[in-house]
Amino acid sequence: MKRNVTQNEPKSSNTIMSEEHIVTRPVYVNKASAAKLFGVSKSTIYNWCTEAEQSKEWDSLFVRPSSTITLIHVETMVRFLKSKNKSFL
Repeated sequence: MKRNVTQNEPKSSNTIMSEEHIVTRPVYVNKASAAKLFGVSKSTIYNWCTEAEQSKEWDSLFVRPSSTITLIHVETMVRFLKSKNKSFL
């Protein structure tokens, strides 16, 4: 009896054989990483976070798990930047 081929069967297109091929999309990044990710300076990231915090509309843009750590939610930052300028991203 022949088995049905499904998407769940291992194929070269859906199997990683080397850890170098593992790519993940971050949910949160720190300010330095955000600057690299969005191609701007750290001071620009600081300014955007301050702007978002003052607007109250973007309260989920970042979290502060401690007084020295700020983590930026990547998807919210993308939406924030698009709201500032649709051609930014």
